[in-house]
Amino acid sequence: MATALRTDIPQGRILIRGAHLLTQDDRLGDLFGDVLIDDGRILAVGPALDPTGATVIDGTNRAVLPGFVDTHRHTWQGAIRQVGTGWDFPKYRQHIQLTWGPQFSPDDVYIGNLTGALGALDAGITTLRDESHIQNSPEHTDAAIAALRDSGIRGVFAFGWPSIDSNKWMLRGEATHPEDIRRVRAEVLADDDALVTLQAMLRGPELSTLEVTTQDLALARELAIRSSMHVGNGPWGPQFHGIGSLGDAGLLGEDLLFIHCCTSDDDELKMLADTGGHASVSAAVEAVLPGLGAPATGRLLAAGIRPSLSIDTEASVAGDMFNVMRAALLAQNVGISIAPDTYESLPAFTPADLLAMATIEGARASGLDDKTGSITVGKDADLIVLRLDDANLLPANDIAASIVGAGHPGNIDTVLVAGQVRKHRGRLVGIDIDDIRRRAEASRDRLFSFDLVDG
Repeated sequence: MATALRTDIPQGRILIRGAHLLTQDDRLGDLFGDVLIDDGRILAVGPALDPTGATVIDGTNRAVLPGFVDTHRHTWQGAIRQVGTGWDFPKYRQHIQLTWGPQFSPDDVYIGNLTGALGALDAGITTLRDESHIQNSPEHTDAAIAALRDSGIRGVFAFGWPSIDSNKWMLRGEATHPEDIRRVRAEVLADDDALVTLQAMLRGPELSTLEVTTQDLALARELAIRSSMHVGNGPWGPQFHGIGSLGDAGLLGEDLLFIHCCTSDDDELKMLADTGGHASVSAAVEAVLPGLGAPATGRLLAAGIRPSLSIDTEASVAGDMFNVMRAALLAQNVGISIAPDTYESLPAFTPADLLAMATIEGARASGLDDKTGSITVGKDADLIVLRLDDANLLPANDIAASIVGAGHPGNIDTVLVAGQVRKHRGRLVGIDIDDIRRRAEASRDRLFSFDLVDG
C-alpha cells in the first residue's frame, strides 16, 4: 500500500500556530492560539507557544478541531459504496446482506475496510467504530482488523456476526454471538491502549431475542469490552422495545451504545439516560432509507442524552460527518414544519452542538474520551486542520456554522492520528491510491457478477 515517503510531511514534534481552535474542552472553549504536539500527544494549548524543535504548521485562516468520531459504520462495504443510493431497506437487505455478503472473501473484506477507513481519514474522521457483521470466518475477521491497522486510523473493531444465512442471524434468530470473539480478544486485540481495539456488535432484543441478548451481553462483559446494538429500527422498535426489555431485565449500563433509536419510545430513552448509556444517530441514512424512522436527535436531547453521530453504510450515503451533521439539522427543521406539535417542544441544537456530537460525544460513546475527542493536554493528538479561506467557506463569519453548513472533506488540509500525519496539504499520505482503486474495482466486479437472492 505504501508509496515513496514525502519529505514535506511534518513528523515528531509539531506546532500548529495561530489557528482558530474549537477545542471541545469545556475548560478551554474556543480560542485563537497554538497546539503543540510531541510523542503523539497534545503537550500544550495556548497563545504564542515556543516553537523550538518543532515543525510548524501555519494555522493562518485555519480551524483546528479534534478529529471526528464515527460511532457506527459497516466499513466492510467500502468498495461497494453508493451503489444503493435511493434504495429502501428491503432492497439493501436483498443486495448486501442476502446476495453479496455471503460471497465476500477475506480479500474483499480487506479492501472494503481499507477503502472505507481511508475515505474516513480523508474526511477528517480520525476514530472509526467499525460495526463489522462480516464474520464469515476467522480469516474474514482478521482481514478486517488488518485493514484498520494498515490505514492508520484509530479503529474500534466491533465484532459482529456472519453475513452468511443473514435471516438466521437477524430475524429474531436464536444463535448466540460467535465464539471466535474469544480468540480475537485473547490473541489479536488484547491491548485496550492500542490504536485498534475490540468491542462487540450485538444484535440485541430487536434482531434476536432477550434470552440470546442476555447471553451475548454476559460474554461481552466477561471479556471486559463495550457493546452496541441496533434498536428503534422502524416497526421493530414498537414491536420489541429493545431498550425497554433490557431495562426491565436490569441489563442496561454505561457500557452500551444504542444505534438509531428512531422508533424507541420516550420511556425507553429515559431508561437509557438513567443508566448512563449512549446513542448514535445516523441521520443521513435514516433520512434516505424509508422505514427506519426519523432521526431521534431532538428526542434524545430531551431525554438527557447527548448523542454521537455516525455514517452507517456507504452503500447508501456519503462517508463524511459533514453530511450527517447537516442531515440531523435538516431532519429537525423539517420535523418542525410537518409535525410542529411534536418537534417544537424538543430542544433546539446548534452547529456548535453538532460539532460536539461529532467529536467529544462520539469519543464518550466509544469509551475513548480519555484519549481523544477534544483538544486537551495529555490526550492523543487526533486533530484536523480545515481551510477557512476556501471559496465555499470564506469569510467564515461563524466558524462552527460555516463548517456544519457548508464544509466538506475537500476543506480538510491536514489530519493527524496520535500525532502521525495521515493527510497533508489536502492529500492522504503514504498510500498508493491507484493500487487501492484497482483492488476495489476488482472486488466490486466479482461481487456484482452474482445473481440476486430473493429474501
